[in-house]
Amino acid sequence: MIIFRLFIISVLTIIAYFFLTQFFFCTQYTFKSSTSFKGKTLYNPYDSLRSGNWLKCNFHAHANAWKGITNGKGTAEEIHHAYDSLHYDVHCISNYHSIDSTSINSQIYIPAYEHGYNISKTHQLVLGDKKVCWLDYILPQTLSNKQDVLNYLATDTQSLVILNHPKIRNGYRCQDFSYLSNYHCMEVLNPAGNSFLQWDAALSAGKPIFIVGDDDLHNIISKDRLGRMCTYVNVKERNQHQVLHALKKGRGFGVIIGPTQHPDSIPMLNYLVLKKDTIQLQMNTKASTISFTGQNGQILASFSQTANAKYVIREKDHYARASIDYPNGTSIYLNPVFYTNSTNLAQTAVYPNIRTTLIYRTIGFSFAGFWLFGVFVFIQGKRTIYITLPFNPDSMLKKRFKKRNKPTLLT
Repeated sequence: MIIFRLFIISVLTIIAYFFLTQFFFCTQYTFKSSTSFKGKTLYNPYDSLRSGNWLKCNFHAHANAWKGITNGKGTAEEIHHAYDSLHYDVHCISNYHSIDSTSINSQIYIPAYEHGYNISKTHQLVLGDKKVCWLDYILPQTLSNKQDVLNYLATDTQSLVILNHPKIRNGYRCQDFSYLSNYHCMEVLNPAGNSFLQWDAALSAGKPIFIVGDDDLHNIISKDRLGRMCTYVNVKERNQHQVLHALKKGRGFGVIIGPTQHPDSIPMLNYLVLKKDTIQLQMNTKASTISFTGQNGQILASFSQTANAKYVIREKDHYARASIDYPNGTSIYLNPVFYTNSTNLAQTAVYPNIRTTLIYRTIGFSFAGFWLFGVFVFIQGKRTIYITLPFNPDSMLKKRFKKRNKPTLLT
């Protein structure tokens, strides 16, 4: 019986620990609703393109790791070989909470791992960091939980944080993007589900967040997701620093690769320039449709059967991003041109709320104290619990009774 009691209390204590850690001991933040892009100038992520310096990338793929506990089939070597055969310039192994170093001697090695072990798949992809962050909150996360994790992941300013597949299991809700900060990109393109609503929610909240497309490969043996999505980045030099810098500045685009698309002839962006308030873009291949999307995902303009498009962006548009579709199923999604007063792409700062955090933690410690006392009582079972007092209450009551009922002498 005592073994059963210990087992039950151990399970319940673990549950209580995760519950208290997530909802009472996590730092609480003060969030201010963001505003749409505004300013007197327009930011163009493609203002300094180098036509021959495009790199084809996949940042999200899983190999066998943790002795097969996590979802990944095949070796890292097999994955690198497969992407080499498709002429990718950059291909990362992003195992869960593990940085793979198989290709550390390659020309463009980028350390990567997927962060997150919570039930809602609120995951992040971390590129360029040298160590793994283990902090996470297992239950469906509050806004403060999500911000706390992002703050820890962004501690190394040289690394880059991407929100992975935000659509899956509603890991990130559209309303979250009005408040969350401290991340750089969003994995909008993923074979498990594309997240355009979430991306437009972030952009409509004035967040300079840029697109990434990945295969999110889990089985290199079946190759079921191999070569379906990719990201192109434009760099000055072929190295890790330049790739991460290009992603942070939006100097890239995401691609859904059509089923009959030859991997070496994916359509490319020739240029995107601004002439005052007019966006002019040109692709190297005629598209079936080129469209512009603005605030709240509204379609601003659309052009058919052309490789060129122009759009006059207005202040009420706040931003304009181009989508280019081809008959074979290939689609290209460019990063937005948007209004701003700054060129450093600073996001709205989110600060800890010290008072609320202290209140929550005080309540948490109180619950923890009650829980420990309850654990003690539960283990004791039906045994009588004796509490030794530093005085004898019976003798004190007798003295008080005698004193109170002492007879009065009449004279």
